[in-house]
This record gives sequence, C-alpha cells and structure tokens, in this order.
Amino acid sequence: MEGGARKYVVEIKRSSEGRRDRVIPLLSQAILEAQAFARQFPETVVPVAVVGAEHLPPAVVDSVQRYADRVAPQMVAGLVDAAGLRAFWGHGLEVLNARPSSKEDRARRRIAGQPLPQLFSDLNQWMLKILLAESIPEGLLSAPRSRYRNPTKLARAAGVSVMSAVRLVRKLENDGFVDPDEDVLALARIPDLLGRWSARRESAREFPVRWLVKRDRSAFAGFLKSYNAGTPSVGNALAGRRRQPRACLGLFAAAEALGFGFVHGVPPHIYMERFEPAVLEEWGLSPEGAEHSPDAFIRIPA
Repeated sequence: MEGGARKYVVEIKRSSEGRRDRVIPLLSQAILEAQAFARQFPETVVPVAVVGAEHLPPAVVDSVQRYADRVAPQMVAGLVDAAGLRAFWGHGLEVLNARPSSKEDRARRRIAGQPLPQLFSDLNQWMLKILLAESIPEGLLSAPRSRYRNPTKLARAAGVSVMSAVRLVRKLENDGFVDPDEDVLALARIPDLLGRWSARRESAREFPVRWLVKRDRSAFAGFLKSYNAGTPSVGNALAGRRRQPRACLGLFAAAEALGFGFVHGVPPHIYMERFEPAVLEEWGLSPEGAEHSPDAFIRIPA
C-alpha cells in the first residue's frame, strides 16, 4: 500500500470480540508480523498493524492506543469496527480516523436489505398514534404530543427501540406516507393512510415477547393476578379513558392454571385488550429481540 511518498505493509487481524484481552494479543501478533514483512523489502516501508472487530468500546480503544505507544512507537497501529470507527496512530495515518456512526445510523444499516415490516403491527400502530396525536383532540387520543425530527426522537417518546422506529419510518417513506419537504417527521396522504389502517382485518394479532430479566414461566399467572386486582372494570366510570387494558392467560396456559393442563413446554399466551408498551414494561416483558426465543406470546383479540 502506498500513500504519498511512503509505502506501507499492513497486517490485519480480526477479533471475535471487542474486549481488551482479545484485541491486544491480536495486535501484538499483527505488530510482529508486520515488522517481519517490512524487513523483507529493500526500500524503507512502514509496518502497519490493524485489528478489526464488530464493536470496539472507547475504553478499549484508549487501552490499545496506550499499549501501541509503549511497545511499537516507531510503527502504525490501528483499530476498525463495523460501526464505522477508524483509529490509527503514527506516520500521518491519523487522517484516516473516523468516529463511529450514531446509534440511529447503525440501526439503519442493520435493517438495510431486510424485508419491510407490516405497517400496522402493534408497535407501529402505537408510533403512528404518536405521529398523529398533535392533529387529534386530547379527549380522543391519549398519547405523547410533540414534533419529532428523526426516528431516535420518536423511539424515545414511544418507549420503543430505535430500530423499531427506523423500520416504521423506512416503511412510511417507501409507501409515500412521509412528507419529504418537512424538517420533522410529518405524515403525508393521511386519509389514504387511515383508509388502509381501517381496512386492516385480522381475527387476532399476536407477537412474541421476552423477559427483560429472566424469570420462571410460573411467574406469568402471579403477575397477571396482581395486575388485574388493580385494574378498574370496564363499567367503572372513574376508570375513564386512561383505563389500563385487561389481560389474562389464554389457551394452554389458561388450561394449566385451571388444573386441566395437557400440553407442556410451550410458551404461554397472554390475551391483552389492546397494546400498551408501558404495561409490558411494568410486567418486565419486551417484544424487542423475542422473535427467535420467545418467553410468551401476547395476543390482541380483534
């Protein structure tokens, strides 16, 4: 590799983890091999040792820089990761340095090329309500009210992951439901969007959830009993529009709780009157990352 008047010999290693105790040994090996290769050239070349990983925390980068300055100050050491980090030290290669991209940008890259999500999934319906809230009287819709410049701000208001908000915005953009001339996230063609929303028909909607802190499956019956004890009934006038959704065990889990269990080992189903992220959080459950190993399924009746 050549740059300006200099020639470089580069040895690159890949670390399966971004931990200091994994990265520094690989860098040491790369330093030795780059120096050995450099000695094989008749002209002067600069040895460069680089380690790459999926993610390198700032503390690891700082530790590696101190190590490289101590053991190989005469050559170039560098780190790169999948988030866009480039950190090089020595012989002018600092011009290549770059900060890792933002959390939002990384989320966009992770979902690039993946199938677009269903526009009216439970999470997406909640975020759509937030985007519509400013144009709907408070008495008709209880939701955060503000203007959101990007998916990160929307995710914070909705209490969902940045990736979920990025997926929704990407789907809305592709379907022409985001106004490109606005500096904030502004919905376009709202009548068409609402028409598509109201035409959606499903006998039941279901999505997987997982424990945020792992618990035994027997905990579901206990926390639902406690939750329902504090949930006002439908006819209670004091409950008002902020009444929490009713919830109960369903299917095989309900049969097991009643002493008639005949199917074991499957994740329980929880029937929930409507989707409320705050209630799931109260229960210690999350839909994020639950697709491959769910602890339970939330089912929303039509």
